[in-house]
Amino acid sequence: MARHFFTTFILLFLGLSAVTVFGQNVPKPPLIPVDDLDALRSVLTVNPQEIDLGALGPGEEAKGTFYLKNVGSGNPEWFAEGPEGWKLTENQILSGFIGQPPEPLRIHLVYVREVGASKNRSCSLILRLEAGGEATAFRREVPVGDLREEIRFNYDGGTISVFFHVRLAELASAPLLEAEPLRMDFGTIRPGEQITKRILLKNRGRETLKWKAGVAGGKGMPSTALPPVGRYVSLRNEVAGTVVHSFGGPLREGLELSGTWTEEGGYPSGQGEQNVLRYRFTGTGISLYFWKSPNGGPFSVFLDERFISLVDGYAERRERGEALIIEGQLEGPHLLAIVNGAGKVTLEGVRVFGIPIQKGPLGWISVFPDSGFTTRQTNYISVAINTRKLTPGIYGDYVFFTSNGGEASVEVILEVAAEMTPRFLDVHRYLTGSDYLYTTNPQAEASRLRLKGYRHIGIAFRLFAPGTPGTTDFFRWFNPSKGDHYYSYDSKGDKPLSGYLFEGAIGNIATSRLTGTRELYRWFNPAKNGHFYTTDQAGEGLAKKGYRFEGIAGFVR
Repeated sequence: MARHFFTTFILLFLGLSAVTVFGQNVPKPPLIPVDDLDALRSVLTVNPQEIDLGALGPGEEAKGTFYLKNVGSGNPEWFAEGPEGWKLTENQILSGFIGQPPEPLRIHLVYVREVGASKNRSCSLILRLEAGGEATAFRREVPVGDLREEIRFNYDGGTISVFFHVRLAELASAPLLEAEPLRMDFGTIRPGEQITKRILLKNRGRETLKWKAGVAGGKGMPSTALPPVGRYVSLRNEVAGTVVHSFGGPLREGLELSGTWTEEGGYPSGQGEQNVLRYRFTGTGISLYFWKSPNGGPFSVFLDERFISLVDGYAERRERGEALIIEGQLEGPHLLAIVNGAGKVTLEGVRVFGIPIQKGPLGWISVFPDSGFTTRQTNYISVAINTRKLTPGIYGDYVFFTSNGGEASVEVILEVAAEMTPRFLDVHRYLTGSDYLYTTNPQAEASRLRLKGYRHIGIAFRLFAPGTPGTTDFFRWFNPSKGDHYYSYDSKGDKPLSGYLFEGAIGNIATSRLTGTRELYRWFNPAKNGHFYTTDQAGEGLAKKGYRFEGIAGFVR
């Protein structure tokens, strides 16, 4: 009896008042009838927490989508409050019920016109919210410039705030700064080394763009800047252009791909339901960066083989997307899996949380050129990293751009390895016919690869550099009549190799399990006389094509 009295008291308390929105007294939508206390343990999540709508001029519009999901018990009712200071033009509060499947709430922002005198211009905006077949709209006049607004979602478990950000220009033809990429992953380098990458700076407006670039503390730049939160890892292939995606960054060690992945601007892009990307990481959480497009569709996200969410990759125009997958987990190893739906998905990178990021000393980042004028051409800005004063660890900072067409900040991150950290060699996999060729130096073998028609498949695994303790040479042989390559750390080949020509070592392999290593499995197809090597115990599905498991060839990264 006490239980029912407590439940009734909660319901009476929650139903006492109406909701005041923009000065108007709007009755609060009725709550779900609660006949069990378990229903009170609803937990509403909204993803992403912030949407960047880009830049808008008069007559232009932008769209974005938030996803609502209940990760607790019950079937909570929610209602949305528009941004503070906006006038409700449709006398309706957007509300609904939310269960386990993510529910989209779409926002549509329209820059209607420019109003006011030339010295005091402002923008007339209309914001429309849509969910569950219902819609509501708000209107407001705001000054030109950056605008960041809050949308609140109320439910019986509390309130959640999310935000949208837009850059409002006076004229559609005004100069508009665009920097690419917005995040630069320099990978892992050894102390004392120097490395340079480039930022592409473009003007998306008609008038001339006047810009300056620098780091915090420089002239015209912010005086200080906190380091990034979490370790950003890029998925970009530094040597773009291959048909099947291959990786040139620090992600090789923990990444597995299945299906057919092509490249879009150097980033992995897949279309169809057979594409899966798996990334192993150590941390307390992870977020995903990707691109939305008219060809995009929903894709599933799993963590440690458990379904987390369905992320929408659709947009009316190509735009960036960010999804917080999970955070606040116990620090340890985890497996992220992205499973493609029917649409297209293009992935930029991930951010791993729970990893401390340091700021480097003054002068560790330099930018050249640091100013200029841009009309319609593309400027290439070099960002150079000097690690001479850096101790081992992960470092992050920002390169800032200011201009008469907006501002931008580009994240810079890298890891300085300890002197005793072994150096690893990327093993590139090539294929022609049924012959799989593995090499750590594709540049030296470029002529042979081209003449024989080898196709680059990607990075298969990593070997150790010569001289690494606990490792030995990994040799390669080739049989020209069979068209097959064979690999072994046994200098005699550990099996009869009649007709095979010795081609030397391609790197070092561990003969027993070392920290951070995994098995390299050997498969053989007797019908084709072909050998295949992989870290996938299932043989990447080649058992269905006549390949037989032959054992472990060694241990690799």
